[in-house]
Amino acid sequence: MLYFYFGQEEFNIEIELNKLRSKIVDKSFLATNYKVYNNPSAPELVEILRTPPLMFGKILVVVNCEKYFLESAKGRSNFDEADLKALEEALQDVSDLLTVVFVCKIDRDSSKKIDSRRKIYKVFSKYCQTKEFAEFKAYQKEYCTYVQKMARQKDLILSPDVAAFLIERLGTNLRIVDSELEKLKLLIYPEKTVKKENIKNICSESEDIFLLADYILHGKRDLALNEYRKLCAEKHYLEILAVLQTSFSKLLAIKIESANSAPIEIAAKLKMPEFLVKKRITDMKNVSATRLIEIRKNLLTAEARIKTGEIGFYDLPVELAILS
Repeated sequence: MLYFYFGQEEFNIEIELNKLRSKIVDKSFLATNYKVYNNPSAPELVEILRTPPLMFGKILVVVNCEKYFLESAKGRSNFDEADLKALEEALQDVSDLLTVVFVCKIDRDSSKKIDSRRKIYKVFSKYCQTKEFAEFKAYQKEYCTYVQKMARQKDLILSPDVAAFLIERLGTNLRIVDSELEKLKLLIYPEKTVKKENIKNICSESEDIFLLADYILHGKRDLALNEYRKLCAEKHYLEILAVLQTSFSKLLAIKIESANSAPIEIAAKLKMPEFLVKKRITDMKNVSATRLIEIRKNLLTAEARIKTGEIGFYDLPVELAILS
Protein backbone atom coordinates (compact mmCIF):
# COMPACT_ATOMS: atom_id res chain seq x y z
CA MET A 1 0.00 0.00 0.00
CA LEU A 2 1.10 3.54 -0.76
CA TYR A 3 0.01 6.68 1.10
CA PHE A 4 0.73 10.37 0.72
CA TYR A 5 0.01 12.55 3.79
CA PHE A 6 0.55 16.31 3.81
CA GLY A 7 -0.56 19.40 5.70
CA GLN A 8 0.03 21.64 8.73
CA GLU A 9 -1.58 19.46 11.37
CA GLU A 10 1.41 17.27 12.18
CA PHE A 11 -0.31 15.97 15.34
CA ASN A 12 -2.99 14.24 13.28
CA ILE A 13 -0.40 12.98 10.80
CA GLU A 14 1.44 11.33 13.69
CA ILE A 15 -1.80 9.72 14.88
CA GLU A 16 -2.37 8.19 11.43
CA LEU A 17 1.20 6.94 11.28
CA ASN A 18 0.86 5.34 14.72
CA LYS A 19 -2.34 3.60 13.61
CA LEU A 20 -0.60 2.17 10.55
CA ARG A 21 2.39 1.07 12.60
CA SER A 22 0.18 -0.74 15.12
CA LYS A 23 -1.79 -2.39 12.32
CA ILE A 24 1.08 -3.39 10.04
CA VAL A 25 4.25 -3.97 12.04
CA ASP A 26 4.73 -6.90 14.39
CA LYS A 27 5.95 -5.49 17.73
CA SER A 28 8.59 -8.22 17.89
CA PHE A 29 10.24 -6.80 14.76
CA LEU A 30 9.58 -3.10 15.27
CA ALA A 31 13.28 -2.19 15.25
CA THR A 32 13.84 -3.75 11.82
CA ASN A 33 10.42 -3.51 10.14
CA TYR A 34 9.71 0.17 10.77
CA LYS A 35 11.97 2.60 8.93
CA VAL A 36 12.04 6.37 8.47
CA TYR A 37 13.89 8.22 5.70
CA ASN A 38 14.33 11.98 5.34
CA ASN A 39 14.17 13.39 1.81
CA PRO A 40 16.13 10.64 0.04
CA SER A 41 17.44 11.47 -3.42
CA ALA A 42 15.62 10.10 -6.47
CA PRO A 43 17.94 7.06 -6.89
CA GLU A 44 17.79 6.35 -3.14
CA LEU A 45 13.98 6.51 -3.16
CA VAL A 46 13.74 4.10 -6.09
CA GLU A 47 16.09 1.71 -4.28
CA ILE A 48 13.95 1.90 -1.13
CA LEU A 49 10.84 1.02 -3.13
CA ARG A 50 12.52 -1.82 -5.05
CA THR A 51 14.38 -3.47 -2.16
CA PRO A 52 12.45 -6.65 -1.29
CA PRO A 53 11.61 -7.18 2.41
CA LEU A 54 14.05 -9.67 3.89
CA MET A 55 12.79 -9.66 7.48
CA PHE A 56 9.87 -11.50 9.00
CA GLY A 57 6.45 -9.91 8.56
CA LYS A 58 5.34 -6.73 6.86
CA ILE A 59 7.41 -3.54 6.70
CA LEU A 60 6.29 0.06 7.12
CA VAL A 61 8.46 2.77 5.58
CA VAL A 62 7.90 6.49 6.24
CA VAL A 63 9.49 8.89 3.76
CA ASN A 64 9.56 12.51 4.94
CA CYS A 65 9.56 14.44 1.69
CA GLU A 66 8.96 18.16 2.24
CA LYS A 67 11.92 18.95 -0.03
CA TYR A 68 10.06 17.31 -2.93
CA PHE A 69 7.20 19.81 -2.78
CA LEU A 70 7.80 23.02 -0.85
CA GLU A 71 9.26 25.93 -2.76
CA SER A 72 10.90 27.33 0.38
CA ALA A 73 12.50 24.08 1.58
CA LYS A 74 16.30 24.30 1.86
CA GLY A 75 18.14 21.88 -0.39
CA ARG A 76 15.01 21.27 -2.43
CA SER A 77 15.07 17.95 -4.32
CA ASN A 78 14.47 17.98 -8.05
CA PHE A 79 13.33 15.00 -10.11
CA ASP A 80 14.09 15.04 -13.84
CA GLU A 81 12.12 13.05 -16.44
CA ALA A 82 14.32 9.96 -16.05
CA ASP A 83 13.93 10.07 -12.25
CA LEU A 84 10.16 10.37 -12.53
CA LYS A 85 9.95 7.47 -14.98
CA ALA A 86 12.03 5.23 -12.68
CA LEU A 87 9.95 6.32 -9.67
CA GLU A 88 6.66 5.60 -11.43
CA GLU A 89 7.85 2.13 -12.45
CA ALA A 90 8.96 1.43 -8.87
CA LEU A 91 5.62 2.58 -7.45
CA GLN A 92 3.78 0.21 -9.78
CA ASP A 93 5.77 -2.76 -8.53
CA VAL A 94 5.94 -2.31 -4.74
CA SER A 95 5.93 -5.58 -2.77
CA ASP A 96 2.71 -6.61 -1.02
CA LEU A 97 4.76 -6.85 2.19
CA LEU A 98 5.84 -3.22 1.98
CA THR A 99 3.73 -0.20 2.99
CA VAL A 100 5.18 3.22 2.18
CA VAL A 101 3.89 6.53 3.55
CA PHE A 102 5.17 9.73 1.97
CA VAL A 103 4.84 12.60 4.47
CA CYS A 104 5.10 16.33 3.80
CA LYS A 105 4.61 18.34 7.00
CA ILE A 106 4.01 22.05 6.52
CA ASP A 107 4.84 24.63 9.20
CA ARG A 108 1.88 25.76 11.29
CA ASP A 109 0.60 29.30 10.74
CA SER A 110 2.52 29.53 7.49
CA SER A 111 1.36 30.36 3.99
CA LYS A 112 3.32 27.47 2.51
CA LYS A 113 1.43 25.07 0.27
CA ILE A 114 2.14 21.90 -1.65
CA ASP A 115 3.29 22.72 -5.18
CA SER A 116 0.64 20.67 -6.99
CA ARG A 117 2.01 21.73 -10.37
CA ARG A 118 5.06 19.53 -9.92
CA LYS A 119 5.01 16.26 -11.83
CA ILE A 120 6.05 14.32 -8.75
CA TYR A 121 2.83 15.46 -7.06
CA LYS A 122 0.83 14.05 -9.95
CA VAL A 123 2.76 10.77 -9.74
CA PHE A 124 2.11 10.45 -6.00
CA SER A 125 -1.57 11.36 -6.47
CA LYS A 126 -1.90 8.66 -9.13
CA TYR A 127 -0.41 5.78 -7.13
CA CYS A 128 -0.94 6.77 -3.47
CA GLN A 129 -3.94 7.18 -1.23
CA THR A 130 -3.68 10.92 -0.68
CA LYS A 131 -4.93 12.75 2.40
CA GLU A 132 -4.48 16.36 3.48
CA PHE A 133 -4.24 17.20 7.19
CA ALA A 134 -5.17 20.88 7.24
CA GLU A 135 -4.68 23.01 10.33
CA PHE A 136 -7.90 23.86 12.11
CA LYS A 137 -8.90 27.51 12.35
CA ALA A 138 -10.27 28.76 15.66
CA TYR A 139 -13.36 30.20 13.96
CA GLN A 140 -14.39 26.88 12.37
CA LYS A 141 -17.45 25.29 14.00
CA GLU A 142 -15.98 21.88 13.16
CA TYR A 143 -13.04 22.57 15.45
CA CYS A 144 -15.23 22.72 18.55
CA THR A 145 -16.79 19.37 17.59
CA TYR A 146 -13.34 17.90 17.02
CA VAL A 147 -12.12 18.99 20.47
CA GLN A 148 -15.20 17.34 22.01
CA LYS A 149 -14.29 14.16 20.14
CA MET A 150 -10.73 14.32 21.49
CA ALA A 151 -12.17 14.62 25.00
CA ARG A 152 -14.46 11.60 24.52
CA GLN A 153 -11.46 9.51 23.49
CA LYS A 154 -10.04 10.27 26.93
CA ASP A 155 -13.37 9.43 28.59
CA LEU A 156 -14.08 13.10 29.29
CA ILE A 157 -17.25 15.06 28.60
CA LEU A 158 -17.09 18.61 27.23
CA SER A 159 -20.27 20.57 26.58
CA PRO A 160 -20.12 22.89 23.53
CA ASP A 161 -19.68 26.02 25.67
CA VAL A 162 -16.93 24.39 27.77
CA ALA A 163 -15.17 23.18 24.60
CA ALA A 164 -15.37 26.73 23.24
CA PHE A 165 -13.91 28.07 26.50
CA LEU A 166 -11.02 25.59 26.23
CA ILE A 167 -10.37 26.68 22.64
CA GLU A 168 -10.39 30.33 23.69
CA ARG A 169 -7.61 29.63 26.18
CA LEU A 170 -5.51 27.14 24.20
CA GLY A 171 -5.97 27.96 20.51
CA THR A 172 -5.68 25.44 17.68
CA ASN A 173 -2.48 23.55 18.43
CA LEU A 174 -3.86 20.01 18.84
CA ARG A 175 -0.74 18.78 20.60
CA ILE A 176 -1.24 21.39 23.34
CA VAL A 177 -4.97 20.63 23.52
CA ASP A 178 -4.28 16.90 23.82
CA SER A 179 -1.73 17.51 26.60
CA GLU A 180 -4.13 19.73 28.56
CA LEU A 181 -6.99 17.24 28.18
CA GLU A 182 -4.71 14.54 29.57
CA LYS A 183 -3.92 16.83 32.50
CA LEU A 184 -7.62 17.48 33.07
CA LYS A 185 -8.36 13.76 33.05
CA LEU A 186 -5.82 13.11 35.80
CA LEU A 187 -6.70 16.07 38.01
CA ILE A 188 -10.52 15.87 37.97
CA TYR A 189 -10.64 12.07 38.41
CA PRO A 190 -13.01 10.37 39.20
CA GLU A 191 -15.19 13.09 37.64
CA LYS A 192 -15.62 12.94 33.86
CA THR A 193 -17.54 16.11 33.07
CA VAL A 194 -15.16 19.03 32.59
CA LYS A 195 -16.28 22.44 33.86
CA LYS A 196 -15.04 25.90 32.97
CA GLU A 197 -13.69 26.19 36.49
CA ASN A 198 -11.53 23.08 35.92
CA ILE A 199 -10.10 24.59 32.76
CA LYS A 200 -9.43 27.92 34.43
CA ASN A 201 -7.61 26.25 37.32
CA ILE A 202 -5.68 23.66 35.31
CA CYS A 203 -5.09 24.94 31.78
CA SER A 204 -2.55 27.71 32.19
CA GLU A 205 -2.19 29.05 28.66
CA SER A 206 -3.65 32.50 29.20
CA GLU A 207 -4.24 32.66 32.97
CA ASP A 208 -6.41 35.64 33.98
CA ILE A 209 -4.86 38.29 31.76
CA PHE A 210 -8.10 38.43 29.79
CA LEU A 211 -9.99 39.19 33.00
CA LEU A 212 -7.55 42.06 33.58
CA ALA A 213 -8.24 43.30 30.04
CA ASP A 214 -11.96 43.18 30.75
CA TYR A 215 -11.55 45.28 33.90
CA ILE A 216 -9.50 47.84 31.97
CA LEU A 217 -12.03 47.89 29.13
CA HIS A 218 -14.87 48.78 31.48
CA GLY A 219 -12.89 51.27 33.56
CA LYS A 220 -12.80 49.17 36.76
CA ARG A 221 -9.44 50.59 37.83
CA ASP A 222 -9.25 49.19 41.37
CA LEU A 223 -10.13 45.67 40.25
CA ALA A 224 -7.75 45.94 37.30
CA LEU A 225 -4.83 47.06 39.48
CA ASN A 226 -5.51 44.30 42.02
CA GLU A 227 -5.71 41.66 39.25
CA TYR A 228 -2.49 42.96 37.69
CA ARG A 229 -0.59 42.68 40.98
CA LYS A 230 -1.85 39.10 41.46
CA LEU A 231 -0.68 38.22 37.95
CA CYS A 232 2.75 39.70 38.61
CA ALA A 233 3.29 36.99 41.23
CA GLU A 234 3.18 34.42 38.41
CA LYS A 235 4.30 36.29 35.28
CA HIS A 236 6.79 38.99 34.30
CA TYR A 237 5.17 42.40 33.88
CA LEU A 238 6.50 42.72 30.30
CA GLU A 239 4.75 39.47 29.37
CA ILE A 240 1.49 40.80 30.82
CA LEU A 241 1.94 44.07 28.93
CA ALA A 242 2.55 42.22 25.64
CA VAL A 243 -0.65 40.18 26.01
CA LEU A 244 -2.64 43.30 26.89
CA GLN A 245 -1.36 45.08 23.78
CA THR A 246 -2.33 42.13 21.58
CA SER A 247 -5.75 41.87 23.24
CA PHE A 248 -6.61 45.53 22.76
CA SER A 249 -5.29 45.54 19.19
CA LYS A 250 -7.79 42.76 18.41
CA LEU A 251 -10.59 44.50 20.32
CA LEU A 252 -10.01 47.67 18.32
CA ALA A 253 -9.98 45.72 15.06
CA ILE A 254 -13.24 43.98 16.00
CA LYS A 255 -14.86 47.32 16.94
CA ILE A 256 -13.89 48.91 13.64
CA GLU A 257 -14.74 45.90 11.46
CA SER A 258 -18.10 45.30 13.15
CA ALA A 259 -19.43 48.51 11.63
CA ASN A 260 -19.46 46.96 8.15
CA SER A 261 -18.75 43.22 8.50
CA ALA A 262 -20.56 40.19 9.91
CA PRO A 263 -19.01 38.34 12.90
CA ILE A 264 -18.14 35.31 10.76
CA GLU A 265 -16.20 37.55 8.33
CA ILE A 266 -14.34 39.25 11.19
CA ALA A 267 -13.55 35.85 12.74
CA ALA A 268 -12.01 34.60 9.50
CA LYS A 269 -9.97 37.78 9.04
CA LEU A 270 -8.64 37.86 12.61
CA LYS A 271 -8.35 34.06 12.96
CA MET A 272 -10.62 33.94 15.99
CA PRO A 273 -13.62 31.77 16.91
CA GLU A 274 -16.89 33.32 15.69
CA PHE A 275 -18.50 32.90 19.11
CA LEU A 276 -15.65 34.91 20.67
CA VAL A 277 -16.03 37.71 18.14
CA LYS A 278 -19.75 37.89 18.92
CA LYS A 279 -18.98 37.99 22.64
CA ARG A 280 -16.45 40.78 22.21
CA ILE A 281 -18.90 42.81 20.10
CA THR A 282 -21.48 42.49 22.89
CA ASP A 283 -18.90 43.37 25.55
CA MET A 284 -17.96 46.53 23.65
CA LYS A 285 -21.52 47.67 22.93
CA ASN A 286 -21.06 50.74 25.13
CA VAL A 287 -17.33 51.18 24.50
CA SER A 288 -16.25 53.62 21.79
CA ALA A 289 -13.41 53.10 19.34
CA THR A 290 -11.91 56.32 20.73
CA ARG A 291 -11.64 54.72 24.18
CA LEU A 292 -9.95 51.62 22.74
CA ILE A 293 -7.47 53.82 20.88
CA GLU A 294 -6.72 55.69 24.13
CA ILE A 295 -6.10 52.42 26.00
CA ARG A 296 -3.75 51.23 23.24
CA LYS A 297 -1.94 54.58 23.40
CA ASN A 298 -1.50 54.27 27.17
CA LEU A 299 -0.09 50.74 26.85
CA LEU A 300 2.34 51.82 24.14
CA THR A 301 3.41 54.76 26.31
CA ALA A 302 4.07 52.33 29.19
CA GLU A 303 6.26 50.19 26.94
CA ALA A 304 8.22 53.25 25.77
CA ARG A 305 8.76 54.45 29.34
CA ILE A 306 10.08 51.04 30.37
CA LYS A 307 12.47 50.81 27.42
CA THR A 308 13.82 54.33 27.84
CA GLY A 309 14.00 54.11 31.62
CA GLU A 310 11.95 57.30 31.94
CA ILE A 311 10.47 55.95 35.16
CA GLY A 312 12.96 53.84 37.09
CA PHE A 313 10.50 51.77 39.07
CA TYR A 314 10.25 48.61 36.98
CA ASP A 315 6.54 47.99 36.30
CA LEU A 316 5.25 51.37 37.50
CA PRO A 317 4.56 52.51 33.90
CA VAL A 318 2.20 49.54 33.49
CA GLU A 319 0.35 50.43 36.69
CA LEU A 320 0.03 54.03 35.52
CA ALA A 321 -1.35 52.83 32.19
CA ILE A 322 -3.95 50.72 34.00
CA LEU A 323 -4.96 53.62 36.24
CA SER A 324 -5.24 55.88 33.19
